[in-house]
Amino acid sequence: MNITAPIFAIVTPFFASGEIDFKSLSKYLIFLQERGVKTILTNGTTAEFPSLSIEERMELLEHCSQIFQGTIINNISSCCQNNCLKLANHAENYSNALVVLPPFYYANIAEEGILAFLNEILKQACMPTFLYNFPKHTNNAITPTIAKFLLAKHDNLIGIKDSSGDLKNAIEFKKIDNYQVFVGSDSLALKVLLNKLDGSVTGGGNAFPELVVAIPHYFYADDLINAKQAQANLDVWNQFRKQYPSSEIAVTKLALATRIKNFPFFVRSPLTELSKVKFEQTMIFMKNNKLPLKIDSI
Repeated sequence: MNITAPIFAIVTPFFASGEIDFKSLSKYLIFLQERGVKTILTNGTTAEFPSLSIEERMELLEHCSQIFQGTIINNISSCCQNNCLKLANHAENYSNALVVLPPFYYANIAEEGILAFLNEILKQACMPTFLYNFPKHTNNAITPTIAKFLLAKHDNLIGIKDSSGDLKNAIEFKKIDNYQVFVGSDSLALKVLLNKLDGSVTGGGNAFPELVVAIPHYFYADDLINAKQAQANLDVWNQFRKQYPSSEIAVTKLALATRIKNFPFFVRSPLTELSKVKFEQTMIFMKNNKLPLKIDSI
C-alpha cells in the first residue's frame, strides 16, 4: 500500500480529570483534515500511548476511524506480546496499517529476543505493518539486519518508521527492496525527501500542519525554493519547541489550544504540565508568530 506523507502522529486530548476528551478529538481531526493532512498515526508516542489502557487505545482508534477521512496507521506496541496481538486484531476493522516497536522492557536485550518478539507479531497480524525504530525510548534498536530478516519472512511487513534521529540510518533502511521508510523528524522533513525516502512523521508539527504539508507539496511540484522556505518556517517552531525537550507534547497541546477553541492541553502522568514560565512563553510565541499558514492549492 502507498502512504501519503507527511504522517501526523496525533496527540490525545484529555480532560483535567484524565479522561479522553472525544469531542475535542473530533474537532482536532477535522482541523488536521481541513489543512491537507491525509494520514494520521494513532496511539503513538505523541498520543502518550504508554499511559493509555488497552481499552482506551481501542476506543480512541474507533473514534478516529469515524471522524478522519484518510489513512490511519495504528500503533499496537506493548511489552506484552498478547496485547500487541489483541490490538492488531481489533485494528483490522478500524485502520489501514499497523506500526510496532520492539519490546521496550527489558532494555538492551539480545537481538534474538527482538527478532522472536517481532516475528511472532508479524506472523499473526494480517494487516500491512511498519516496524517502529525509536531507540531513545526503547533502548532496543531495530537494525537493517533485523529489518531484512523479517521482511524475507513476512509479506505484510512494508516498511519502517525510523525515529532514531540519524538520517544515515534511514538511508540504510531504504536500501532494502520494496521498503517504505518514514522518518520521525520535523527538522529533517525536506532532507528526507531530497534523499529519496518516503516522507516524514510529525508530532510537534500538529500545531502547524500547514507548514508540514507545504514541504512535500512544493517539493513534488519541483518548487525547491518554496520547499526550503516551508522548512525554514517550520524550523522556527521546531527551535522554540526544542527548548523544552521533556515538555514537547505539553507545548504542542498548548499551541493547539490557541488554534482550536477549547482544546485541552492536559497530559497524563508521568508527563507533567507546563510550568508557569513555559506556559507564558508558549502563549507569547503563538501570539507573536508570523509564520505563513496559507499555502496555495493545499
